[in-house]
Amino acid sequence: MFERRVVFGKKQATSGDLTEPLRPAPGADGAAPTFHKRQWEDPRIGPMLRDAGFAPDDAASIVPTADNRLAVFAAANQRLQERTESFNRDMTARHGYCHALPFLVIDHKIWDGPHGAFLYTQMDLIGYDEWNVIMLAEDPQTTEACGLAGHPGFLPAVTQLMTEHVIAWEAQHNALLKTFGITASGGRDISREQYEMEKDTLRREIIDKAGWMKLRIIDDLLRKS
Repeated sequence: MFERRVVFGKKQATSGDLTEPLRPAPGADGAAPTFHKRQWEDPRIGPMLRDAGFAPDDAASIVPTADNRLAVFAAANQRLQERTESFNRDMTARHGYCHALPFLVIDHKIWDGPHGAFLYTQMDLIGYDEWNVIMLAEDPQTTEACGLAGHPGFLPAVTQLMTEHVIAWEAQHNALLKTFGITASGGRDISREQYEMEKDTLRREIIDKAGWMKLRIIDDLLRKS
């Protein structure tokens, strides 16, 4: 249970060497990019977007370049490393010892897979942010000193379950886009305001599900330790 951990990419890492993923994501402090250039250029979809109040030169309405996403993702990765170091310092001050590592509820296999783009491009979510991270014990001494569950490295059952949820959320968002009229197959039956409201509700559902899963994962790990 206490070997080195994979955290969000293809390489193994310790708390001092958090890896960067293969697929970058937008920043938590920036607006959510939404539409690809090809959608603006489409003679059917482009006019719909403009009529709905979106603008192709609005940074919140277009997908950023790969370089921009890489820069934002690198910053998110750095924030997680800083939070991990701060957590270990604080817990060491309280308990005399702590070596914790982050565990991602929606893990790197999902973010780097075919559905990762939905999470970071459409939902403006980053896997390194607090909502998706649990701090778990890297070694038995940390479990004994701090009471943290041991880091499992990888939980295939959790990955499978969360993959199913992400697929369902993506399908729900695609249906919402069709209702709004972003795709050629649907009419605009809802306003932009309602679309944004329902999109925010879906985003909150994803974050809440990750929060619920944190408690379940910790519970299961403590029971098995």
